[in-house]
Amino acid sequence: MKEQLMMELMQRMLPHLDNSQLKQLREAMELTLYHYNVTKTEIKSEEDDSRELIEKFIAAKRIEGCSEKTLKYYQTTIDARYPWQR
Repeated sequence: MKEQLMMELMQRMLPHLDNSQLKQLREAMELTLYHYNVTKTEIKSEEDDSRELIEKFIAAKRIEGCSEKTLKYYQTTIDARYPWQR
């Protein structure tokens, strides 16, 4: 699980770091995580109302007079930032 976590972090940093920096990042993560057990935990509330809240947000923006283009931008941004909410 540690390896998977490190790879995911490195993938996210890939656009921002060169190869030397990625190597240093990996070494730092290996040293830091050496004495830790890492497990993946999925957290889901019993009632996940986030989708409903997003829909209400978009509806409120529509009522405020936002254009359909702006509403689509909001929806796309939310979907990109929180893909598990789709």
